[in-house]
Amino acid sequence: MATELIGEPIALAKAFSPGHITGFFEAPHDISCFHFLHRGSKGAGFSIDKGIATTAYLYESAKSEYQISINGGLKSRNAEVSKWVIEEYLKLADRPYFISIHHDVEIPIGFGLGSSGAAALSLSYALNQVLDTGLNRTQAAQIAHHAEIACNTGLGTVIAEFAGGFEMRTSAGAPGIGSVSKINLDKNYKAVVLCLAPILTKSFLTNRINEINGLGGIMLSKLSASRSLDDFLKMSHGFAEMLSLTKGRCKRPIAALKTRGIESSVALFGQTVFTVVSEERVAEAAGALREFGGTLIVCNIDMTGARVL
Repeated sequence: MATELIGEPIALAKAFSPGHITGFFEAPHDISCFHFLHRGSKGAGFSIDKGIATTAYLYESAKSEYQISINGGLKSRNAEVSKWVIEEYLKLADRPYFISIHHDVEIPIGFGLGSSGAAALSLSYALNQVLDTGLNRTQAAQIAHHAEIACNTGLGTVIAEFAGGFEMRTSAGAPGIGSVSKINLDKNYKAVVLCLAPILTKSFLTNRINEINGLGGIMLSKLSASRSLDDFLKMSHGFAEMLSLTKGRCKRPIAALKTRGIESSVALFGQTVFTVVSEERVAEAAGALREFGGTLIVCNIDMTGARVL
């Protein structure tokens, strides 16, 4: 890949994807036999207005090349999902180009905030725009979903970030295939999130799938009936507890919120404690978590989903 650009870009485009927190989920036992559009997971979670904004710069070139930067630093490693999306779009381009990708990341990577899905989705939208590929919003999102499946970094994050809001994924699959049902949430509610340490999603679920699916499926049915934020937080806590995520560094922050009557849980997958509270209780929740170190994020729920800027 080239690292030095000559001349001005002939086009640029920018897109944004929210981050996302999953409270609980269920995944098929064996998705390898499915077409990528039908692979995915069911579950529930919410999008946050902190995420990833991606700008794509297009340059004249004699051959197809690209470079990726994250928050200003060039990356040649640990950007597998972005590389996959770029190479897919280069196949769709009408001629060779040099593409420079700038990811502006507002959320910690590897902490259960949907960063790989947000990178893939914002990148796909930006590339679709800058290359004038002609895909619609759903088709561009399907490429991002395919990237997550191919790179083994996620199952249901892209469709959740595509939809935005407080959502239930009621059938598995890519955007346009899977089903999402949104739950109304008052606009004065905010997410309070404490990121303590990362967890590698790829290696976490070994030998736990039957346990996860049994509980995740029951919880999704219950939430479909109640459509309650309080029920979501309680069930998410139960799901995280079953996976032993509420122990270790997350135990004391959860207890500190509980003593104040605030229900909380752990993001899937990271040592990341989260809650969703009304604006009147944000300062109290944030104050309870601040003493435990880590990165504290207070943000709105993103109701719109990923979009071109």
